Amino acid sequence: MKQGLLDRLAEQNHAFISSLRLVPHLKWAALRDLYLMKHKEQYPLKEWGEAVSYLLGCTVTFNSYEEITNSLKPFSLGLE
Repeated sequence: MKQGLLDRLAEQNHAFISSLRLVPHLKWAALRDLYLMKHKEQYPLKEWGEAVSYLLGCTVTFNSYEEITNSLKPFSLGLE
């Protein structure tokens, strides 16, 4: 079974999924990782929406992969 998006982020950041939401520098790192991820299409849009919603604590939906990139671009700047 393929690893989920949040599982992948947790592994990349050596953290628990809950820490990605609760620890600010991990949250920003996770959002930056999502922005930089190649082959975003390997995960369904619904899963992208759920992952970003979880991290930000509000409901986010995406209608295209381009929308994901555009929405996450501010997090690529590394501002914490």
